[in-house]
Amino acid sequence: MTETIACSRGAILDAWSDPEWNNGVQIDQMEELTTLAVRTSNSVYEITVLNGRSGEVLVRGGEFFPVRTAVRLEGSTCGGSILKRGGIYVGLRMEIVPQPVEIVSRVKHDPTTGQREILLGHKVITTSSIQSIGIVI
Repeated sequence: MTETIACSRGAILDAWSDPEWNNGVQIDQMEELTTLAVRTSNSVYEITVLNGRSGEVLVRGGEFFPVRTAVRLEGSTCGGSILKRGGIYVGLRMEIVPQPVEIVSRVKHDPTTGQREILLGHKVITTSSIQSIGIVI
């Protein structure tokens, strides 16, 4: 029996190395103070590029950003561990790191060996799937 699963093009590993990413933008290639309107499944975000190379932007929208807030836009993902760094692409989800960076930790416990491991990371907000992107004039 064959099962078909629908997923965005970005969810296919071979697509990540494809040079023809034409359904989005790379903020490191945009002029400073360019403002984007990004519509996701659940919200509309206004993103103003401050420094595209470092990912520094102002964002307003969604549940977490009711007012313009300085954040670092990491890029876009399918929800897994692969990230299109600095990119905002239709069908993917933006990963946003609030500033200043908030370090979070959790303890991983292996029930077989009884070993515990402390995992450190930073808080990341992941949006719902991006539906459209436009430049605000």
